[in-house]
Amino acid sequence: MTEEITRLREEIDKVDEQLVKLLSYRLELSRKIGKAKSNSNISVTDENREMKVREKWIANAKKYNIPNSLVESILPLIFSYSKLVQINPGEKERVVIYGYGGMAKSIVSILSLAGHEVSITGRDLSKAEMLANQFKCVSMSLLKAIDWGDIIIFAIPPSAILNNSDELFSKALKDKIVMDISSSKFKIFGFLEELSRKLEFRYISTHPLFGPIEYPIGERVVIIPSKTSSNDDVMKVENFWRKSGLVPVITDVETHEKAMAIVQVLTHYYLLGLSNAIDTLSLELGVDYSNFHTTNFRELNKILKRVKDLKNVITEIQNQNPYSYKVRNIGLEELKKIKEELEGGK
Repeated sequence: MTEEITRLREEIDKVDEQLVKLLSYRLELSRKIGKAKSNSNISVTDENREMKVREKWIANAKKYNIPNSLVESILPLIFSYSKLVQINPGEKERVVIYGYGGMAKSIVSILSLAGHEVSITGRDLSKAEMLANQFKCVSMSLLKAIDWGDIIIFAIPPSAILNNSDELFSKALKDKIVMDISSSKFKIFGFLEELSRKLEFRYISTHPLFGPIEYPIGERVVIIPSKTSSNDDVMKVENFWRKSGLVPVITDVETHEKAMAIVQVLTHYYLLGLSNAIDTLSLELGVDYSNFHTTNFRELNKILKRVKDLKNVITEIQNQNPYSYKVRNIGLEELKKIKEELEGGK
């Protein structure tokens, strides 16, 4: 190794130390902003600010002859960790999570990060304990957890709630705030609202607008008040999610179902069809396309894989959303129109 290479590497080491020092300072500034946001009840995520920061980074990258691709790789990580240090829960809550699947894990990860006291329960207490140990929480039986907690979140599919309601719901829930996380509210909302009247708990339906990912900071969560939840309850839940790092969206059941018909039902319908068409065409044309992925196809392929992995959940949403039939028909008609346009009306 030449003296020139040694000298240049020493310079790189100095620059690396300065980069880490500046990143540390940037995170400290983000932490201070987080406290200010918390005091003003402002969400951690500010999409307009992120867009402006991104524009400045790209302008500076051009100025200093740095590839945009490097900026696009670095910036999402900086945004994520900046939001991570901004989480400031304010008042800590005792939260019970019933379930230990992917979505339960997502919710536990962000609530434990925010400093809330979290207890995990479910039918299989060994699985509950495994998830609790992962995030330094506790696990306990359902009745003990309900007695201990203030907010109860059922992080299980709506069918599991409907089929096991006698086991899951009792007078022990009286005066507690109870949430589900179902993607479709058509059946579950009315059922739990009526049950909340009978058992005197305060029901607020929620829908995390993200998949089973750890630390979903900055993602959206839908809040749907019921007739058994007061304005104070809704405000408490809104602040609870916001100060835990999510962006609350308050709406009603009908609006939620219509929006999800577009965002989930239509999108998943197309993606499932696309996935099947790709497999069929690969066989029909007798071609291995694995070495021919474009950048867009590669990204799309990741989405298709997630859709395949979540097919059971997607099927449940397709079956339960009241607008599914209409959405699929319109989606199919629009594809036919595009086909006619591309074929010149023939």
